[in-house]
Amino acid sequence: MKQEKAGLGEQALNKIAEIALTSQLEEVERLEVQIKTDLSKLAHGEVDSIAININGLLMQHDLVVEELQLQINRVVVKPRSAIFGKIKLTQPSTGTVRIAINEDNLTRAFNTEYFHKHLHQIQTGVEDKPVIRIKPVKCSLLADGSIAFSSEQILGKIGEAQPFAFTGTPRIGTDGKEIVLQNGHYEGKELPPELTAALVAQLSKVLSVRNFEQKGMSLQIQQINVVAGRLALQAAAYIEQFPSS
Repeated sequence: MKQEKAGLGEQALNKIAEIALTSQLEEVERLEVQIKTDLSKLAHGEVDSIAININGLLMQHDLVVEELQLQINRVVVKPRSAIFGKIKLTQPSTGTVRIAINEDNLTRAFNTEYFHKHLHQIQTGVEDKPVIRIKPVKCSLLADGSIAFSSEQILGKIGEAQPFAFTGTPRIGTDGKEIVLQNGHYEGKELPPELTAALVAQLSKVLSVRNFEQKGMSLQIQQINVVAGRLALQAAAYIEQFPSS
């Protein structure tokens, strides 16, 4: 009976936390919270672990995250608040975040109206008179661990299209917040340096873990892994406030 009551308590906490988190997110396909504890521990503010799994999460820069997993261990909370479904930490906790992004969603993030407008401004200094334009960018996540961008640049007023491809290896930036590209190389004619810089900057902006940080949470990238069609980030999390609070 005691175990059954504990299970019911966990289920109630899970559901309340799921509702609270979902209300803060712009768009999400699926969200699940698993809080591991029992009533006797909860009465003393002790929670064994909290796991949050999210699928299809829309982030900044039109990036849709295929999967996000947040794991928090050894959590100490305010007992009375927790019993009524509010997770309020009484001391900081640590955890891990795993983020998976597929190449179709990464491609979408590179083809926003804002980004292409920004390219025109960089290349010409005059918003309505671009010298070089590009068609939609294709992002490819390759089995050798690299990221490739391919498209066509449109030259001059006659609109001659010239294909290009740029490939680089992603690495963790010095601040642990962003991804940078190293060992970049071109297939075919080299691009204007301003265009290359804009593509690299957009990647860093889209994949910055600052986009995933919530109030009271700080993330540091520990690992990046690229396989065919998919990119995964792992980050250490320092949490002073539970996201639903």
